[in-house]
Amino acid sequence: MDVDPLHKLRDLIASVGDVDQTPRHNHKEIYQYIEREILSPKSSIIKQVPPLQVVIYAINNILYPTLVTRRIPQLLDLLATVEFYRKRTLASSFEATIWNEYYEVQNENTVYRLSEEDGTYLKRLESDSISMRTMYTTLISECCQLDMYLLLTAKPPSMTDFLIRFNEYFPRLNKQHHSKSPRLFWSDLSSEEIVQLSKLGADCCSQAQEIVSWATDYVRKGEAIHSALWTEDFQEAFPIPCQDNALLNLLVYYITKVTETSEKVQSIFSS
Repeated sequence: MDVDPLHKLRDLIASVGDVDQTPRHNHKEIYQYIEREILSPKSSIIKQVPPLQVVIYAINNILYPTLVTRRIPQLLDLLATVEFYRKRTLASSFEATIWNEYYEVQNENTVYRLSEEDGTYLKRLESDSISMRTMYTTLISECCQLDMYLLLTAKPPSMTDFLIRFNEYFPRLNKQHHSKSPRLFWSDLSSEEIVQLSKLGADCCSQAQEIVSWATDYVRKGEAIHSALWTEDFQEAFPIPCQDNALLNLLVYYITKVTETSEKVQSIFSS
């Protein structure tokens, strides 16, 4: 019987170790396997949600050795997928806790019950859920803000790219734009989170206007306005909103936490 392609892919990823510590050529077999077995139009699993390990591997390929900023949109989609797994793990933990409490009350000894340690761990996941969700939405906001800044100050500049991405990240702010955002993080935002993200979008608009006004005053007659955006004076007046190291540290903490939690819960349920 053939090995499940996703199972084989997980084994390949595990065999090479950490992306940031492994030579790029060692990942060639993984890239070829994904192209041949996963992304092929004939693949039976092309529409499935990829395993968490595969998602984390893809994220690490964007983060290391340095953040590939042109792939921030893909990073956002991958983060949304990690959050999907976090929420699914939380839902499973909550259901297990409810049933465990029920059988304790019934004093049912013929059914497997959680140990005190495991029960405490699963309950802690519920109490940590709000802070983890806040961390996720913070990452979404910071990635959007960073991408908007980098697109506005790109060399060469492209207002078309800026506007396309703006409509993807903040679709509620453009009354002339009626299409749904293709970005996955929009699929489960609460009304409060939408308000917060829209405020960020408005702030990005305001900053863009300030930058254009500043650049117009800065350049000499006959110079292109965007040339001012690549000067030290500009960097001092409008520093990059999210430092790579700070963003990277938060990203790594979040995905590590979700991965460890998922593995721990799986081990509890399989014991």
